Amino acid sequence: MNTYTTNDFYLSAFLVASNVPLSSHQRWNGKTSFKFAETDGLSQLIDQYYADQVRVSPIRYGNSLKNLKALIYAANTNMNTNGNHENIHNSGSAK
Repeated sequence: MNTYTTNDFYLSAFLVASNVPLSSHQRWNGKTSFKFAETDGLSQLIDQYYADQVRVSPIRYGNSLKNLKALIYAANTNMNTNGNHENIHNSGSAK
């Protein structure tokens, strides 16, 4: 399966809100990359996004932002020996 990878957090949220399947994500050196399944119309959606020619429900987009942030946060959380979560602090922002 072909995939599309981006470090653009806001594009990723738009793609999630547009029902493009998120295949995986990876955090490296404080930056997160998102990998999406290559679907029909994906490149057109991306082109339209960067040309500011897209429409998406504000609620769906907001939910996508929250979900991606939660995904990034969860990737930076470890379980300690007591079974409690503890944060791993990395320099950089969640982009």
